[in-house]
Amino acid sequence: MRKSILDWKVLIFLYALSSVLLWEWFIPIMDLTDFGHPSLFIVYLVLFFALALLRLPWWISGAVQILYVLWAIHYMYFDQLWISIEVTGYILQDIKQNVLLLFQGELGELSNLFRTLLLFTLVWMIAYLLRHWIEVRRSMMMFFGFTIVFVALLDTFTPYDATSSIVRIMMVGLLIVGCLTLIKLSGDEGWSLRPKKLLLLSLPVVLIVVSVGLLSRNAPIYPPAWPDPVPYLLSLSGMEEEFDKGQAKAGYDPDDSQLGGAFVQDNQLVFEASVEQRQYWRIETKDTYTSKGWIQDKESDKELLDTGEELWEFPIEGEVSHAVLDFVEPLPFLATPYGTTKISSPEGLNLMHEITANRLYLLMGLQEKITQYEMEFVEPTYILSDLQKTEMVNYEMVPEDLTSYVQLPAELPGRVKELAVSITENETAVYDKVKAVEQYFKKNGFVYETQNVPIPNEEQDYVDQFLFDTKKGYCDNFSTSMAVMLRSVNIPTRWVKGFAPGEMAFKASGKNVYRVTNDEAHSWVEAYIPEIGWMPFEPTLGFTHPTEIEFDTSNENLEEEEVKKSVKPEVEKVKEPPKKTINSSMFDAFKQKFLWLLSQWWLYVSLLGLIIGASAVLYSKRSNWLPKRRIKQLRKLPNGHVKFEQQFTQLLQQLARTGLPKDTAMTLTNYAILVDKRYGGDRMAVLTRAYEIGVYGNDWQSQEWDKLNEVWEDLIISTTC
Repeated sequence: MRKSILDWKVLIFLYALSSVLLWEWFIPIMDLTDFGHPSLFIVYLVLFFALALLRLPWWISGAVQILYVLWAIHYMYFDQLWISIEVTGYILQDIKQNVLLLFQGELGELSNLFRTLLLFTLVWMIAYLLRHWIEVRRSMMMFFGFTIVFVALLDTFTPYDATSSIVRIMMVGLLIVGCLTLIKLSGDEGWSLRPKKLLLLSLPVVLIVVSVGLLSRNAPIYPPAWPDPVPYLLSLSGMEEEFDKGQAKAGYDPDDSQLGGAFVQDNQLVFEASVEQRQYWRIETKDTYTSKGWIQDKESDKELLDTGEELWEFPIEGEVSHAVLDFVEPLPFLATPYGTTKISSPEGLNLMHEITANRLYLLMGLQEKITQYEMEFVEPTYILSDLQKTEMVNYEMVPEDLTSYVQLPAELPGRVKELAVSITENETAVYDKVKAVEQYFKKNGFVYETQNVPIPNEEQDYVDQFLFDTKKGYCDNFSTSMAVMLRSVNIPTRWVKGFAPGEMAFKASGKNVYRVTNDEAHSWVEAYIPEIGWMPFEPTLGFTHPTEIEFDTSNENLEEEEVKKSVKPEVEKVKEPPKKTINSSMFDAFKQKFLWLLSQWWLYVSLLGLIIGASAVLYSKRSNWLPKRRIKQLRKLPNGHVKFEQQFTQLLQQLARTGLPKDTAMTLTNYAILVDKRYGGDRMAVLTRAYEIGVYGNDWQSQEWDKLNEVWEDLIISTTC
């Protein structure tokens, strides 16, 4: 690679922006797969660009990178912080075997270790290309375009939501392209483009990009001009009939007795929701798992209500929000957000509440005729310390009958329970057990898939098939598996159906309007946590539930009224166990933070790498910044021969750093001629004559100190350019 003439500060800026752009490739991979240890790849990128700035020989740079990758493999797969000869030998043997498999075309047999090594190689290739495009080609349009296409395809054909990612990519990409264009033009015209000048010239580009980015984030978003491209592409390929055959379409279906099988995407609009923030739209719950699907076995208690009256005996405390739903397709039940307190409009209608099934519908045949209704709700918030203080023993004090929510079929394979126990056995709090199961799917090779999803045969259990055989499926697979595993460890759980939040379309009356289509039909889980009530959880890859959790460290100062905000109204509060003393609580909080800091080894490695890299860069660039620092220091000294001798010594050292050292056999006069020839004028000659008169002639009184100071500062600054 040709040596760059770019200033190191400009390079750091461009390298940082390029790393952000490259990281946009990793975000969807982490979101959709069980991609682990992302911090190690971030450290590798920092290491690669730090070595590039130092301009080390390729063999030194390559050796450092190989050692880092070898260490990363040791840590990821062998849990070792030091490189060992024995493990290195095993790694080399694994590489040798996998290379043979690679040439034989057996890609499915490659080991995870070798795949990680290939990923490091890919990251190195991309980082090298980024460096080439920045330093040599002065153009990033190709990588910028590839990034947009990659993220757009994932947004279209996978559950990954690239709404924010696209905005970030456009802003960062345009900044890089704008800066490189200025650098390229300056090179073509022969200008000297220093960092300050580049920053000044880049200001219009930065202002335009930031303004457009902020505008795009807050401007109205209108419905798509074209329908979902997937059905169209399938029709072009002649595969549409094949996919439609035997497949259901996406959408809400009250019959869940037989789960599994592929389905065809359907972007038909169901309703539009005018609401301030994204919400999950809850319709009903099911209590009985049959090994093939869900049914509502327990007869549901009912209560007759009117629109406009409170749905619960004790209203939820908190800030009241409003939502207006406009329906295009009728649903058999009402779709409501969490914390709904009343159906406020239309008024004067009869409303049936099926308590056990947790669903609402309008009577008198109005459910399909009313196309708009408005509701009030209070978004539930949860306090982490409250969630983590309840243990399994607290279920003994719950007054409700939760038996139906721990039901499991007798034929459920034992390995399902064994897996659930292994996931949760190290956790004490009920909430932590639930979260452990929720997070299990994100780290163990599960894949979100709407095609090639089998239906279990008579001998198979739906959950067992997903957990141990296929590991691919959609929301029904993930939510049912989580519910069954939680029930296996005696945590009451119910299966929930409804709609995901949908896509934000445009703003009206100060509220965001979300378009909810059949594709947004969704299922998730609610677990009962003592003293908290039924709390929603989201196990499906690519989905994030909007439940708000306050991450405090202690709830010693919370009043009882504040605690009630995080509790569902239909749940009775039981007597709280005795609280720890303040001193004990503070000590435990400090201990937890201290242990957490000790466990974050990657943070210290990253900081150490940054410190070493920054120190190396500062040292390599000392000829640029050190003279300016010396000038400020020496200005504080009074004029005289002591100050001048220090100035002259500093000048000789600076000239040596810039590649013009004084040969021991060369006189000061001849050296001054050589220096003035490079930097122009007779400044070095003036300083040398004054130095020789003072040192050898012992005449310091006749010197013009102000003039000598000015000449010295002018010359030493010239050496930094």
